[in-house]
Amino acid sequence: MPAGIATHIPAVIEYIETKNWPVDFYMACFYRVSRTPADFLNEIGVEPVGEAYLASDPGPMTKVILQTGRTCLGFKILAAGRKCQSAQEVRGAFQYAFKNIKPIDATIVGMIPKFSDQITENVRIVQEITAEQM
Repeated sequence: MPAGIATHIPAVIEYIETKNWPVDFYMACFYRVSRTPADFLNEIGVEPVGEAYLASDPGPMTKVILQTGRTCLGFKILAAGRKCQSAQEVRGAFQYAFKNIKPIDATIVGMIPKFSDQITENVRIVQEITAEQM
């Protein structure tokens, strides 16, 4: 049975890689939503109200994703709906994800098709992006 580790913190994957734990895959969040209020104060000088998504977060996680030879499942690529203000923004998030993961990796995308058919829209975007890459 495959076993994996899920994390919001790139350093967790780096640690596991240095220890060569026998995991089969990682679930890697593009946004570090696990920060404490003290973490935010130390990093950016303010404490957010509610869950915060920093634009600088995907870079460190995708760097780690690209460095490991193990399969990674990237999640929250749309920042929990915060990157869904337009079709261009959604497309940009998918493009960024696909450019910054390995061919053996995948993404997990949550959808709430309450106001639009997000499933069809996302499938179309992914089909267009993957056709461009071929």
